[in-house]
Amino acid sequence: MSRTDLSATHSTERAALFSPIPVPWNRTTGVALVSLFVIWAGLFAATWASWGSVSVDCGRELYVSAALAQKQTLYRDVWYLYGPLGPYFNAFLFRIFGIRLEVFYWAGAVSALGSAIFLYLAGMRLSSWLAGWTTGTIVLIQAFVPSLFCFPLPYSIAAVYGCLIACLLLWLGLCSMESAKPVWVFAAGAAACAALLLKLEYGTACYAFLFLVILVRAFQHRSAKLLLFDFFAVLPGIITSVLVVGWMISLRGVDFITQENMMSWPTNYFMKTYGKVWLGFSGVTINDNKMVAIWSAVTLAIFVFLVYKVRYRSDRIQRYFFLISVAFTTLVAFLAGVLSNPVSFWLETVLRALFFPRAMVLLVVLGGGAIVLLFWRRKLPQGAIRLVIVCAFSALLASRLFLNIHPAGYSIYYDGPLILSFLLLGQLLSPATIRFRAKWELLLCFGCLTTASMILAKQVPKTGDWIPLKSTRGTIRVPPALASRYSLALDFMKQRAVHGEYVLSVPEDTGLYFLSETLCPSRVLEFTPGVLAPGKMTQELIGELESKPVQYLLWSNRTFPEFGAPIFGTDYDQFFAGYLRTHYRPLRSLTPPGTKGWSAVIWERIPSSELR
Repeated sequence: MSRTDLSATHSTERAALFSPIPVPWNRTTGVALVSLFVIWAGLFAATWASWGSVSVDCGRELYVSAALAQKQTLYRDVWYLYGPLGPYFNAFLFRIFGIRLEVFYWAGAVSALGSAIFLYLAGMRLSSWLAGWTTGTIVLIQAFVPSLFCFPLPYSIAAVYGCLIACLLLWLGLCSMESAKPVWVFAAGAAACAALLLKLEYGTACYAFLFLVILVRAFQHRSAKLLLFDFFAVLPGIITSVLVVGWMISLRGVDFITQENMMSWPTNYFMKTYGKVWLGFSGVTINDNKMVAIWSAVTLAIFVFLVYKVRYRSDRIQRYFFLISVAFTTLVAFLAGVLSNPVSFWLETVLRALFFPRAMVLLVVLGGGAIVLLFWRRKLPQGAIRLVIVCAFSALLASRLFLNIHPAGYSIYYDGPLILSFLLLGQLLSPATIRFRAKWELLLCFGCLTTASMILAKQVPKTGDWIPLKSTRGTIRVPPALASRYSLALDFMKQRAVHGEYVLSVPEDTGLYFLSETLCPSRVLEFTPGVLAPGKMTQELIGELESKPVQYLLWSNRTFPEFGAPIFGTDYDQFFAGYLRTHYRPLRSLTPPGTKGWSAVIWERIPSSELR
């Protein structure tokens, strides 16, 4: 075949690639769906009760939901930094099934399964069930890694539910672009409302995606009437959001919600004081560490250029290039798994640059922009706009991790739609002929799944020697040293509660309240950097402690290097810590001096007669 014929064939088949036709259900797609359930069940069982950390943020999520289940009011009685939907929904689950750890486990695990299924269905809508299945599998593997960042016991339940809602909305949006029925838009509007009431960044991304979908529907059907109907379809969700926000403001005003609860609000004390460090840690700002991500993007761009150069060549050249790519990927993956550092590190870096780049958000933005440019120049069919909207949604959703996408950590709650977009864009860069597209799709999905699994495998903690930390509210497996020390702390808090005495945990360890079935003596339940604003908020907190009065403190050695202010009372909250030091004195430590790992010191209140 001549080069001219190849170019003509390419032009014809490019239109097919950019006009995604939904994949029909058959034996293959059905088995793939069932396999997601099998993978989910296997991971759930294999890692049972080994997730999260009762010592840090996970304890907050448990305690807040339990407090709401016991008729306390969010924000007014219990401090919280995200929207109200997550804790109130879990409080509802607690009232039905009991206040137990297992309720959280199942809620998070089912959310992980739902996210994987909706990503798979979205992939089918975009003509690639394999890309959808690969993305769903990666999300499941990420979800059950025993760490603070998981789904069954997460650092934030709002992030878990936000991920589920985002994946649901992606599928609903794709369905609505294939049908003029307003029911799809109504459902998408309800999902966007839920996202906004979970976490601000999820709501922003979801509503932006929803409005883009509405505009595309009106453009596709050339109907202003449909645009009006769609507006009325999303109006109930908008009204619900406004009513909930009105309820939040009615508690104690706008400043109370934005300055004394919502830490991510732009004018909040946390954002003004620690926002720059936090954004740099999450990947929004560029620093020396993020240069690795940029170099990864450059490496991938070189590979894309090589692929582009063989798109118009003969079938033989395409075949050779494909075989070389498969051999190279397999060899690098094998060597990265068996060799020791530093060789393994550099091989793994190559795989990451090709199949799971840190700058994935940037690459998806560039890919989506290229499609927009070609569409504007009338070189692509209308179907291409769907992929553009998916890319825009996934990039906006993961924008807070702009140069730091990783198959662990914060990324796992935001990277599902992003990975799907990345795989779909990668397929479009494959050789033009349809029969080669399938092979490149398999190579790309295999490389992405292998790379993510390899990185996660090296980060999974060894849980073989972990033991159950048992309480009346459920069991969680933790290292033996932590189990014994936490048991002592729980016993102390229960004994004091019998005598009607309060114990305040500082600076964090809110899981102690949940597992000991006690209440925090103050509205503010944790003292991480930026939570406690100086002035009015601090004075109200001290007033609460005086009015109880709080007889004991459990002062742990928890530190916060990720915020640039590691030590409570030394690097931050000096005024409040000074109050504690002048009104309380050390009584005894839960561990011998010099003990490594988590420990805490019990402090008792100094009698008023001695303070005078």
